[in-house]
Amino acid sequence: MARLIAVVILAAAALGCQGPPVVLLDDPDEILAAAATTAAAATSVHVDIAVDGRVALDPLGTGAGAPIDLRDTTASADLDLAGSRLRATFSSPGLLGLAGEAIAVEEGSYLKTTLTGSKFRLLPSDRPPENPLKGLNDLLARADLDPIKGADVPCAGGTCYTLTIKLDAADLAGLGGAAGPLPSALPIPLPDLSAAAIDLTLHVEQRTTRLSGITAVAGMADLGNLGVQATFTRWNEPMQITAPPGDQVEGSG
Repeated sequence: MARLIAVVILAAAALGCQGPPVVLLDDPDEILAAAATTAAAATSVHVDIAVDGRVALDPLGTGAGAPIDLRDTTASADLDLAGSRLRATFSSPGLLGLAGEAIAVEEGSYLKTTLTGSKFRLLPSDRPPENPLKGLNDLLARADLDPIKGADVPCAGGTCYTLTIKLDAADLAGLGGAAGPLPSALPIPLPDLSAAAIDLTLHVEQRTTRLSGITAVAGMADLGNLGVQATFTRWNEPMQITAPPGDQVEGSG
């Protein structure tokens, strides 16, 4: 009898730890709307990005673009969504070995790269900071994207819904969000995606409706495909993002 009671207690404890049952969604529009609502309410997130493919860039400003291999290009970012701050590192071995770090806070953006020196440069901003995921949140909240639901897949959060969406370049115009000053500060032009066809795959955690991953594949005509994989973790965890110390900023002190 004592053994039976112990088994019952353990089973009840296990069930209690599982929390309320997950209400599964089947409509892709409902899944996308739930992911948009969850992302818009989030206070923080960590994002890891991997890029693969070739694009035509003119890194030296000669006017003659050449195909650049972006294989092994990566970035990692902490996003304080509540405070509209971000801290990111990036590396692109095929792009002149470019690497660096960016920090965005209230007074502006700080940027340092292997092409500009060992200290940060302050890029002041005269506009209030925005949520670094604003562009993505706005995209997810659109009602005209016509997502298609695919097979459920394992993911970091357990099991994820899969949604696929076809986009054109105009659909991605607002994705820069609050990071707008950062791309223009890089000493290279950005690739031309004006004629690209973009296939987007989203993985959304069933239990929390949080984004777990996004894969974007852009058809680049003669250059083939440019692929970007973003993985989202550490949703709503505390993050401390501050401006770099004065002795690490060019012209300070």
